[in-house]
Amino acid sequence: MRQILLNSNGAIVARVPRPTVEPGAVLVRVHYSLISVGTEIAPLRSTLTANDITPVEKGIAFAGLARHYFKASLKDPRKAASRLRQMARRQAAALRPAPRPAPVASVAIGGAVWTRASETATVDATGDRVELTTDSTPAGYQLMSQAFAVPDGQVALVRVRGVVDGPIAIGLLNEARDRWLLTRTFDAGPFEDQLVCEPGASPQITVVVTTANSGRPVKVTIEQAEVALAPPTVGGLPHSELNDQGWNVGYSVAGEVVAVGAGVTDLAPGDLVACAGAGQANHADFVSVMRNLVARLPKGCPVDLAASTTIGAIALQGVRRASPLLGDRIAVIGLGLIGQITVQLLKANGCRVIGLDLDPGRVARARDRGLDAGTSDPAEFAALVRDLTGGHGADRTIMTAATRSDAVINTAMDVTRRRGVVVIVGDVSLNVRREVFYKKEIDLLMSTSYGPGRYDASYEIEGRDYPYAYVRWTQNRNMQAYLELIASGQLKIEPLIDRVITIDEAPAVYKELAKGGQALPLGVLIRYPDETRELPEPPDATRISIRGHRRPPDGVINYALVGAGAFGTGMLVPQMKKRRDRFFLRAVVSRGSAQSGNFARENQVEILTTDAAQVLGDPDIQLLVIATRHDLHADQVVRGLAAGKHVFVEKPLAVSWAGLDQVATAYRAMTEPPLLLVGFNRRFSPGVQAIKQAIQNRRAPLVVNYRLNAGYLPPDHWVHGPQGGGRNVGEACHMYDVFRCLTGAAAREVSATAIDPGELPYFRNDNF
Repeated sequence: MRQILLNSNGAIVARVPRPTVEPGAVLVRVHYSLISVGTEIAPLRSTLTANDITPVEKGIAFAGLARHYFKASLKDPRKAASRLRQMARRQAAALRPAPRPAPVASVAIGGAVWTRASETATVDATGDRVELTTDSTPAGYQLMSQAFAVPDGQVALVRVRGVVDGPIAIGLLNEARDRWLLTRTFDAGPFEDQLVCEPGASPQITVVVTTANSGRPVKVTIEQAEVALAPPTVGGLPHSELNDQGWNVGYSVAGEVVAVGAGVTDLAPGDLVACAGAGQANHADFVSVMRNLVARLPKGCPVDLAASTTIGAIALQGVRRASPLLGDRIAVIGLGLIGQITVQLLKANGCRVIGLDLDPGRVARARDRGLDAGTSDPAEFAALVRDLTGGHGADRTIMTAATRSDAVINTAMDVTRRRGVVVIVGDVSLNVRREVFYKKEIDLLMSTSYGPGRYDASYEIEGRDYPYAYVRWTQNRNMQAYLELIASGQLKIEPLIDRVITIDEAPAVYKELAKGGQALPLGVLIRYPDETRELPEPPDATRISIRGHRRPPDGVINYALVGAGAFGTGMLVPQMKKRRDRFFLRAVVSRGSAQSGNFARENQVEILTTDAAQVLGDPDIQLLVIATRHDLHADQVVRGLAAGKHVFVEKPLAVSWAGLDQVATAYRAMTEPPLLLVGFNRRFSPGVQAIKQAIQNRRAPLVVNYRLNAGYLPPDHWVHGPQGGGRNVGEACHMYDVFRCLTGAAAREVSATAIDPGELPYFRNDNF
């Protein structure tokens, strides 16, 4: 299927596997989605690119990201450190200007003529290979080919193969040799790869071998370096999809239900619905959304207008927070799409509304929809509010603008009457001048997105609804109310939709909007017509083969990573990379296509799928590495064993006796079972191994005192819940395995005594 991703170059349409329907979720074929012009375009307007900033500015940007990851390191040191290392490699290579190659003798291999680019590097040509010893400069150019012409409509395919004893990078420079088109980093060991330069990137390319921050000279043997030209593929698919990386966007869609997960009984395939939720209701052909974020379309509600439901629910929740009364004078600051809908909702409540927006066109459009008075001049706005309220000020002010300036919130304080209400809906600065706020005794309220339930995992993910009698308007009920207002004609949304584009037009439209130069449109809808390209897999396939992937060498064990979270990608895969002579990552299985897709493409993985069954039935995959949430382990292990796969599963093997029995029964029923290994790693640490060696000949009983500080986890952390199994089953199992390792005996009895936490915010089973 197609999904829109954003990255530093803008929007791309990436090919990703269709999501599977999970328990409690709804699988929807998207008809329309709404671009949130403010939140989605803003990062593109501020993104720093290599073409329009100086290296110094790049360094500042990198430093800002480094500070971000330093803060993140307090929560997850390994993940943050890994990300910083990746950033350092890329940024150092990007910052270094292309040097003038040293005038030394050139070496020809595979049609490329190589010139030494470092005065201290050594180059030796032996037959059809090049032996290079780099210098120790960080990201320093070492070897450079001649420029290769890439005719219009052609694709450059650069094939490289060799061996290296430390990290290096090989990349392609543009015609001016002042910008990387792409780079690939290779760690110690043999390497083989194909770098693809798509049409339009540059009329000429230069292949460069550069150091990758190893801090020492690196020995490189280049056995193959060939540049070939090829026409674009049939159907328009790229030769390589490895660069189709980015973050997912979108949180408001409408479409048709195609499947429902276990526990969903009130929706069925064929129903038209609206969906909300960042990370779920993405700009994509198909989305899998949890039930409480899905609302059925009432009769008479057009599906295209229903795609605005998330924005509409945000506006509706802001109005609910303001609690308007019939006849109230209400000021609305910011007349974007949320502001325009807010004006209509307030008019439906019998209020008089005064609006402010710096764009006169938006003020005029709001007047057409019932705004009583409005202006684009802040000073005139204050006068309008004064005159239309008898000098008292607005009863309530709703801020739907988005700005870093603190002028908006202080304007709101100025125009609101004594003991009035100011509601924050948009992303605004909160630097309030205390004297006005204090003297008027204003109530400052925050409106959180779509309504009660937002950011509550028990509501959004686990599907626990709030009692109707106690929480009348949840986010789902707000969504439903908004759709009913459209169906009844009380809300006029169609005049607010400025453009309707197809998903294939999205990259050009995002680029156009990011350039600016004119007023941004209010509503932009994306339409999802059927895929017409010739594809290697069906548009609704849950498994795709990534074009440009690495091919496995002979004699290795092909494995699939099941669960592409931080632990699997940041801990397990790097360890297995150290044994590339034995293991080859061939498939990634994950529910989320964007994050797992980025990881798969960055590591040149062949298979990306959202359905584990797609790898269980693949005879070319011999091993499963399972790094999912704890409650999934037992079932996934049983399915893997039944498929004849060897299994490495992170601890614990199961979170219940029933799950453990399920695994044991399946394993014992097999005459020649595959290997099954649980990720208990403490017993292999040098410290534990030294202790075991020291006590191996003991005759006295052994007493083990294992004390640790695992860190505080808040009560709503997943480890405490059914997914994690609690800290005893989910974490202390590591310690029990150490006991078994040191004693060399099975457990006869287990007892645990909790330490009373008193009034502290700990569960009893946090300390025992």
